[in-house]
Amino acid sequence: MRMPKDALTIYRAAQELDALVGGKIDKVNMPDRDTMILLVHTRSGNKRLLLSCNPSLPRAHITERKYVNPDVASGTLMYFRKRLVGAGIAEVIKDRAERVVAFRLAARDELLRPVEYVLYAELTGKCANIVFVENGVVGNALRRVTAEAPGKRAVLPGLEYAPPNATGRVSVFKKTTFRERVKELGGDLKTAVDKTVSGLARATVVEILGSIGADGKSADDRAAIDAFIDAAAGMYAAPLDPTVTFEDGAPVDYFCFPYRTVGGDAVHYPTLNAAMDAYYSALFDAAELAMHAKPLKAAVKSAVNKNKKRLAEASDKLEQSSDYEKDKLYGELITANIYRIKRGDDSATLDNWYDGGTVVVTLDPTKTAAQNAAARFKSYNKKKTAIRYAEAAADTARAALDRLDGIIAELALCTTRRELAEVREELVALGLIKQQPFKKAKKQTEPPSEPYAFDIDGATLMVGKNHAQNDRITRGAAKTDTWLHVKDAHGCHAVLKTADPTSAQLERAAEIAAYYSASRGSENVAVDYTLVKHVHPHGGGRVEYTDQKTLYVTPKP
Repeated sequence: MRMPKDALTIYRAAQELDALVGGKIDKVNMPDRDTMILLVHTRSGNKRLLLSCNPSLPRAHITERKYVNPDVASGTLMYFRKRLVGAGIAEVIKDRAERVVAFRLAARDELLRPVEYVLYAELTGKCANIVFVENGVVGNALRRVTAEAPGKRAVLPGLEYAPPNATGRVSVFKKTTFRERVKELGGDLKTAVDKTVSGLARATVVEILGSIGADGKSADDRAAIDAFIDAAAGMYAAPLDPTVTFEDGAPVDYFCFPYRTVGGDAVHYPTLNAAMDAYYSALFDAAELAMHAKPLKAAVKSAVNKNKKRLAEASDKLEQSSDYEKDKLYGELITANIYRIKRGDDSATLDNWYDGGTVVVTLDPTKTAAQNAAARFKSYNKKKTAIRYAEAAADTARAALDRLDGIIAELALCTTRRELAEVREELVALGLIKQQPFKKAKKQTEPPSEPYAFDIDGATLMVGKNHAQNDRITRGAAKTDTWLHVKDAHGCHAVLKTADPTSAQLERAAEIAAYYSASRGSENVAVDYTLVKHVHPHGGGRVEYTDQKTLYVTPKP
């Protein structure tokens, strides 16, 4: 239950956009077909106003993020540039019950006569749109909607502008109608309010009901309804405390105020626009990171499948050749009884002097006894050689799978493009990905990625996110620092930078090391630790270490 990107949130963000009033639009860009960025020159400096009708991420806010623009301007962009560049923002029109923000613009036409435009940012989910209106008529829109679209109003140049279709819901500012509608629905108050209220998301409804102690109240409780109305109306004017909630480092949502009914880690921002920009930037950073990680993950997955296939083939070969000693025995028995076997015999019962019994040996009737014995010895040597190669192939495949499991863990920890680049370098060295032609030149200009750093009672704990970082923090540590690694599992290398750690520092360091390992979801995880002087790196995150001790901890970040 999330998504409080409702009319309340949009209204409060639009209040901050009043700072643009009196500013002049200097530039218009469109990084994609659903997004428009207006560079507005104001008394307090240049501001970038982002308007997007992306059905999944509709929004209107000031942004600090720089977006890449296409090389060639589209016809739609040229249209907006012609009319918006040079226009002044006269008013920001806000709606408390609908997810719409409008900008009244003052400009001059081609004959330098004053004209007024209205730019509507309709942030209504899958029906979101950015619509340019002149004298009540649609001039253009980022998403044109034909009259034939079922259940949707037409949005086309030349048509009279109509606001988004009415939802039939009621604003809390229409107190009498709202109260009557809730009582008509009956049942529990939360469900009735959620089906009635306009402009508030379910998460906001739940938060308000919790704050006024109306959880579990009936829809017939007039006092509870009135308390909800007053609390909801108050949120439109209450002092802001903008926050973005994160879970495991991923953005979950943004809020005008911290919601007590929503979990996660809350990060506070000075303005709601800054919170929105941080939230969407984090989303796009994650999406961009996932896009660049995708080919690396595909290469690793392909290599895993190939090595699993090689291991299976080697295992089959070992099973098929496992009876090689029997071929040697049969060859020896045939040779010892060569005088008893004649061409044309398809089997022979021979004494087995190894166990004192007899054994039935199948023969090739087209061959002599000597030829059958030679065939058995040949099969013995062939299978013995096959076993040697199959065992080597199986060992190689197991080692490769172990290395690939480590790389999979690395990819899961990558949070920056540079960290991905270091994993790519590792895959290039393993021959799983081709070297990029410009890679060497780029490598010289980019600093190495940074490992995690934690403060533990005044001592710094460094935790590598990939093999390159593991090697760097281990090789760069003092001989008296303490090195930690989860036992018998893939995980990050950790270095506690102090010569005399306390037991509490060691235990906390072990908890973190266990958390950044394949044993994260387990309990009572074994973590080895030893002095750095006893650790011998071999590159690629591989080490040998001695004189270790072991702690058993529950992983904690």
